[in-house]
Amino acid sequence: MESRLYRNPSRICYDPRVADTRIVKVDPETFDPAALDPAVEALRGGGLVGLPTETVYGIAVDLGRPESVRRLLELRGSPADKRITVHIGDRDELRKVVAGPLPPSARRLIQKFWPGPLTIVFPTADGAGVGVRYPNHRVAGEILRRAGVRAGVPSANRAGEPAAVTGEDVRRGLGGALDVIVDAGPTRHRGPSTVARVAGSRVEVLREGPIPRAMVDEANVVTVLFVCTGNTCRSPMAEALLRRLLADRLKAKPEDLESRGFRVLSAGTAAGQGGAATEEAERAVRDYGADLAGHSSRPVSPGMVEDADRVFVMTGRHRRVLVEWVPEHEGKIQLLDPGGQDVEDPVGGSLEVYRASARKISGLLQDRLKEIAP
Repeated sequence: MESRLYRNPSRICYDPRVADTRIVKVDPETFDPAALDPAVEALRGGGLVGLPTETVYGIAVDLGRPESVRRLLELRGSPADKRITVHIGDRDELRKVVAGPLPPSARRLIQKFWPGPLTIVFPTADGAGVGVRYPNHRVAGEILRRAGVRAGVPSANRAGEPAAVTGEDVRRGLGGALDVIVDAGPTRHRGPSTVARVAGSRVEVLREGPIPRAMVDEANVVTVLFVCTGNTCRSPMAEALLRRLLADRLKAKPEDLESRGFRVLSAGTAAGQGGAATEEAERAVRDYGADLAGHSSRPVSPGMVEDADRVFVMTGRHRRVLVEWVPEHEGKIQLLDPGGQDVEDPVGGSLEVYRASARKISGLLQDRLKEIAP
């Protein structure tokens, strides 16, 4: 007998008292999407669905149905206040789960590892955080996208038991307690995902899985972006001077900064591609032990602003341009001068004008250094 439906109260729900489980077997690469209809309907209707991912099998539930969530937690033997990881079938669905702009560290993790075997714990107002995963599995993605619910998916096992890595594992452990089990054969990684928590510019690995800790730790690199107009004077000087200051503080070489956790870049709102810094700018920063000989100008892009942890502009006009492009990142786009004054363009001026500009920029960076590298 297949699971029956009842209405509660005008919402179609799966009856938790029915002990029959429907098994749907599919090939993970060549499946007919229509074969997944029972799983999609069950998830929409408040049922519990065993589904595959590339790591382990999970139990999908609509988090918007408290009665279904209680049934799931009781089935697994989990505490009533247990946080359930949200699974999404499309990257854009993250906006429905996490409010506001994402921390740059989270953006780096998403770009590099999603979809994939990484659970990211995002900060929340209550401090508890919310875990989100975007599995790299066609069957899971199809079910999650089509169901269109906020799906929580803990591993398909009772507390204290090994995670299920085949559909048969799920059937043996939970058969009769789930409404539908989608059996797509063994999982690729045969173990749980890597879990990383993001907080501002930092990432902490909570559990190492298929993605090694060292690869996740690369997201801890703090990116500082300087922006002027042509990217041949002020922003390159700021880039070179900050590299020197950070190298001195960390007792490292400027070329080794990235391995020590810092990336320093510059760009311009009206810059061409591949231009050298002005000769005067090169000579001015040389007084501070900094080097601009290899500089290559480039135009700033919204993506560069989004990926940076800190964005320092030289004038209020530069800030207005960037805020217009990426208003959701307004908070991290700041004038280099904490006092709100512009750093005037030295272009066309004498070497002494450039040296005065470099002196001013160096002093402002000294003020900012404790924010960049606390």
